[in-house]
Amino acid sequence: MKFTIVTPSYQQGLYLERTIQSVLNQVSSRVEIEYFILDNCSTDSTIEVLKKYEHHPMVHIIRSSDRGQADAINSGWKLGTGDVFAWLNADDVYLDHALESVEKYFTAHPDRHAIYGEAVYLDANDQLLKPVTNIRDYSKRSLRTHDFITQPATFLRRSVIQTTGELSLNYRYAFDWDYWIRVSERYDFVRVKDCLAGYRVTGDNLTTTGKGKRFREMLRIVWGYGGLWGLVCFGWRLARKYGMGKIELPTIPRTLHP
Repeated sequence: MKFTIVTPSYQQGLYLERTIQSVLNQVSSRVEIEYFILDNCSTDSTIEVLKKYEHHPMVHIIRSSDRGQADAINSGWKLGTGDVFAWLNADDVYLDHALESVEKYFTAHPDRHAIYGEAVYLDANDQLLKPVTNIRDYSKRSLRTHDFITQPATFLRRSVIQTTGELSLNYRYAFDWDYWIRVSERYDFVRVKDCLAGYRVTGDNLTTTGKGKRFREMLRIVWGYGGLWGLVCFGWRLARKYGMGKIELPTIPRTLHP
């Protein structure tokens, strides 16, 4: 089975090589990879990292300005010829044999088109912080008020990309959630038991640095797909979560580096 993997890259030279290696190490007798790295003209050590892979047969590097992560991913997907599509941010990683697990599932379930698995949080030094606990069993209705799908552990068949279209450029922080909802209008996701990805928490992630803006984007999504009742459900869930002290992301100093 052939996988099209896209990494949007900008100023993540400290982590990028570990991301690249985690992708390339997935190749097996069952897994073929085409890997697109879309770099938004980084000026840090990204340049040196990418030079190491510029002649790699599976790696396609494109350095040009873009309009954000979603734009870069869209550009990479347009070039893709794989059976399964995904994206992996430049500081996240796939865990060992992750794509082989995805291949086995899709081969055994040809009627399934979109899956997501379990994931863990990692620090800047690849140390395990804790499992991602926000993941829930799939519900089309709940997805409109709760983003319970962890992006780096999500994989879509080519047909899903073709029918759903591009990621929206209207969002910078929550475009993945918007896309999952749009996918769910035609396809049901399946949660699989395998732990597939490591989500790196450094203090510099968009999720942590864009708190207010991200929250406003989330409200726009909930209103757009769920209306007033959706906002009520969203607010009630957050009130319960924070009232019980359930903070999802581990707290990491922004100065933590390898």
